[in-house]
Amino acid sequence: PSRARAVVCERSSMLRLLLVCLAALAGASASADYAFVSGAGLVARRAQTSTVAGVAMGGPNNKKKGAKVRSAVSKRFKVTAGGKILRRRANKQHLLFNKKHKNKKHAGKIAQVSPAMIKTYHQILQC
Repeated sequence: PSRARAVVCERSSMLRLLLVCLAALAGASASADYAFVSGAGLVARRAQTSTVAGVAMGGPNNKKKGAKVRSAVSKRFKVTAGGKILRRRANKQHLLFNKKHKNKKHAGKIAQVSPAMIKTYHQILQC
């Protein structure tokens, strides 16, 4: 049993040395970017901050983010370059067989949100 342990320790130390050399060749310092975990070998350390699409996330200096845009609203409305908000008209989803052609044609068009509701939707959409 003791001889088998010695062989395993020798193999693991050789493996560690090989992994450190590979990490050095890859351009990463083994002490900073990698850590040894027993049974798992060389494992990449978790960074303090991670970047997603060029924006730093996490870390101690993370500022409070604003409210999220309501995804249901963002799917149903479109803001134009001039600040107008467009929506779809109602009555074009189901039970179309008993509606007149003229009503279905007008219901298929895009409409603007009424001026009374523009301020509310700008707040929800965070325009």
